[in-house]
Amino acid sequence: MTTLLRAKYLITNPEHCVENGAVEVEGTKIHRVGTFDEIKALANIDEIIDLGNAVILPGLINIHTHLDLTNLHNRIKPTKNFTHWVFQIIGARIRWKEEDYISSIEKGIELCVESGTTTVADIANTVYSFSVLKKSPLRKVVYKEVIDLNPDHAKDVLKKTQSELSTIIPDNLLSIGLSPHAPYSVSRELYQAIAQLAVETDTPVCTHIAETRDEIEFLIKGTGNFPAFLRQIRALPDNWQPPGLTPVSFLNEAGILHNQPLLIHCNYVTDEEISIIKSSGASVALCPRSHHFFGHKNHPFQKLLDAGINVGLGTDSLASNHSLSILDEMKFLSLHHSVPPATLLAMATKNGAKALGLESKTGQIKEGFEADLCGVRLPDVHDGNIYRQLLDAASKNIFTMIAGNVCYHAQSG
Repeated sequence: MTTLLRAKYLITNPEHCVENGAVEVEGTKIHRVGTFDEIKALANIDEIIDLGNAVILPGLINIHTHLDLTNLHNRIKPTKNFTHWVFQIIGARIRWKEEDYISSIEKGIELCVESGTTTVADIANTVYSFSVLKKSPLRKVVYKEVIDLNPDHAKDVLKKTQSELSTIIPDNLLSIGLSPHAPYSVSRELYQAIAQLAVETDTPVCTHIAETRDEIEFLIKGTGNFPAFLRQIRALPDNWQPPGLTPVSFLNEAGILHNQPLLIHCNYVTDEEISIIKSSGASVALCPRSHHFFGHKNHPFQKLLDAGINVGLGTDSLASNHSLSILDEMKFLSLHHSVPPATLLAMATKNGAKALGLESKTGQIKEGFEADLCGVRLPDVHDGNIYRQLLDAASKNIFTMIAGNVCYHAQSG
């Protein structure tokens, strides 16, 4: 089956735009890229999908989601106190049953696909994420979340995690990762054990890091909001002592940075920590609207980019965001931070692919790459600047293709 997808514009990568563009798709792969007239003359086409006044983009890549929290949308109040937010999450889900978790993940998948996302990096906090996501059309890296602050438990926790992961079979659309949750919930010993396992098994790793000032205070001094919170949920060992290190330095000492991990948030990092991240080859997940939800100021993403660090975009969950749309994250950054469109597109596509180890498969519209594409309907304005139209409040995703499969196609009129 050969499909020709055409639109008014085609952006193959952040720097290259084609008018009257088209992509020829054979099976799961991109076969040809160019103008509609060029490709139509060369190809034997079974089907033409004309998106009209739209732009075809590489499928958008969301490198940080918690899809199991989707059904908490508008149920969690914005707060600058992170531990209070976590209490709200725990309280909201206290009576959830299996079907509640499954429907939440399924709704998240649907919202991602409808918004033009073709690849997600999801954190599996429950046993349901892997099975539900495996059946979905999305390309995904699902990271098994690991939590335990007691150093005496590290070996047993690792053994249990290995046992759980051994039952999951990866495929062309599913990769398996490990996510030691954060330095306030994972012991140094457990981080070290996961780092070693990840190296031995070539497993991708991600971790939440430097998300709040409370986290920094907890690691350096052992004070702040975290000790009382952790005692309340019976997660703080009696003999726990603060490592006396900043979050990134703690990860470096624990060996996790040797895995070139995906570092989630990095809201509060020093110049020295930025240098450590750069040296490690780690990537960073920036979640702009979630950052705003918690009232954080001045994310250092520009410093990270200027240092040559790979930064991609995530939405986090609907417990701290209004949508699961990466296009909405791009619009937010464009509006509030004046980020150049080419940089935004890179963060939403090829940077995300690199962060997930998928840069040879997806993130660009390129011959031989997976046919992961989206089509964004442009506003009906006579503006010759395609990037302004793409980032206009009225633009909207109308088409999503993953591995050559049409997963979503709204009316383009």
